[in-house]
Amino acid sequence: MTIWRLEFAGTDGTRGSVELEIPEHGQARYDARLTGPDLGDGVIVVRDDDVTPPKGRLLEIRADGLWAELVCETPGEHWGFGLEAFGLRFADEAEAASSDVGDRIAVGLDLEWEIPGLVHGELLVERDRIPFDGTGTFTETR
Repeated sequence: MTIWRLEFAGTDGTRGSVELEIPEHGQARYDARLTGPDLGDGVIVVRDDDVTPPKGRLLEIRADGLWAELVCETPGEHWGFGLEAFGLRFADEAEAASSDVGDRIAVGLDLEWEIPGLVHGELLVERDRIPFDGTGTFTETR
């Protein structure tokens, strides 16, 4: 199993994470979370535990209402993260962990992570394009 995970935060309190898990056999899992003062109340979650794994070398997944891509620009130094999906807005993390019923909204990411842990790009929530500059950690676990 391989897991790619990005966690990021901005100085304004905006936080998020992206995780793609691909087992050797079976379905892949994708999870993205966003919260912050410019994103509205609560936490926004895009989660699918039953995604067809990527074919070939591209880390691109597609499912009903979900397109996501992780792109290695320079191994260990620079990655890109793209997302276009419908997510759910929950009141808080506790509700997000225990419920599949929330307000459905359009959500997206266009982020870059690079050494020394800088993250920049845009967060897309409903019709808003929100610039993001912050820090983050990226891990790849095999």
